Amino acid sequence: MTNKNSVASTVTTQIVPVQAVFNSAGVCLGLVGPGGAYFSPPLNSDVITGATIDSSIIGANIPAAGSFTTLSASSSLQVEGVVVISGTNPTIVSGFGTSPAIVGANTFGFKVTVGSGGAASGVVGLPTAPNGWIVTGWDVTNATGIYIQQTAVSATSATLAGFSMTTGLASNFGAGDVLILTASPY
Repeated sequence: MTNKNSVASTVTTQIVPVQAVFNSAGVCLGLVGPGGAYFSPPLNSDVITGATIDSSIIGANIPAAGSFTTLSASSSLQVEGVVVISGTNPTIVSGFGTSPAIVGANTFGFKVTVGSGGAASGVVGLPTAPNGWIVTGWDVTNATGIYIQQTAVSATSATLAGFSMTTGLASNFGAGDVLILTASPY
């Protein structure tokens, strides 16, 4: 008689008793396996609604990462209790020509359209920050001619001025120039 080694040709699935826990409305709250251990089966393309994960803040005790399709905050986005993006609209305090316009829903990104007559500078009003605001931006109408420099700061505003790309000297923003800006508190 000849003995030969062969690869197993059958697959064995371990079946263990599992109980489901339901609430009074018939919604499954979880599964209980051997020894009373709660568990969830592997999820593939399942939709989870109305769930609490570990009943704690993500990453509260250990570093964590998240990938979200949509992330929203009620009025501002905070990191360690400090506002990073405010939902308060920026305003024009002064400058930016006659009758400038500002459009934006938050401090993360907004647009200033320089008014008639043009202007060398302008002051953007912002919500109160712990120390001040760092504002950066671009004159997208004259992107190769003028760059924007922040020249003053306070807890509630930032002063911006235009400078020539070629000479580095102060230069007026033109009437109708569109300035795309972003502000970060520090």
